[in-house]
Amino acid sequence: MQFGNELRRLRGAADLSQRELAKATLVSYQMLGAMERAERAPRKSFAEKADEVLGARGALMRLWPGGQEGYPQGFKEYVELEQEARAIHDFQTQAVPGFFQTRDYARAVLSAGWPPTDGEEVERLLDTRVARQQMLEREQPPLMWSVLDESVLRRPVGTRDVMIAQLGHLLELAARPRIRLQVLPFAKGAHSAMDGSFAVLDMSGGEHLAYAEIPGSGRVTADTDEVEQYTLRFGVLRSMSLSPDESVDFISRYKEAHSHGIDPF
Repeated sequence: MQFGNELRRLRGAADLSQRELAKATLVSYQMLGAMERAERAPRKSFAEKADEVLGARGALMRLWPGGQEGYPQGFKEYVELEQEARAIHDFQTQAVPGFFQTRDYARAVLSAGWPPTDGEEVERLLDTRVARQQMLEREQPPLMWSVLDESVLRRPVGTRDVMIAQLGHLLELAARPRIRLQVLPFAKGAHSAMDGSFAVLDMSGGEHLAYAEIPGSGRVTADTDEVEQYTLRFGVLRSMSLSPDESVDFISRYKEAHSHGIDPF
């Protein structure tokens, strides 16, 4: 909010319209308006460019909400881009996607990370992860389409109560009109993403990007051929997965199984 207020003040002092500043900083005027209203998080590159255009001598960079500090570089870039996406297509092999995690589940995931992290740092990263989820509460949130490997549901993370609450949260999210969840069951065998999790982002400016996780970090690419391959791969995974309605039933069965400490199948 501080960033948005200062951006609006500086733009007014420079006698620039939203469209004029948006053009000069290479963003859409709708995106600029959303940043001024604190509805979208600014990218670092935007803060730097806006400082330059407005002659602000680093004022916006000093207010830039770079809460991603402590994340690996590739993932920091992804988190910035994620906030500007109009659609996110995500495949996860090991854990619930960060933007769908409950606070307790996220704490358990972060606490298990490597290298070991002290409690204070875990809480700071936890606040950052929870803040990412604010994009789901926008008036017009991005379209989220997630495919979860069955291992995400089967592996207990945290206590039994933590896992039950997390699966319940997934069921609540699945009822939202702009969220689609599908489960890829073990019974489908080998698939096209055995090498790990990834996401495809459709950006508000029309660009298409892909993000792939690698040990300890991640990598964002805008290469047309690479993005196309990830897009096709996601399509294959969707076609192999249970339908959204079947997936809700599948998740419900796992929630019940964790409640009673039994195998669901």
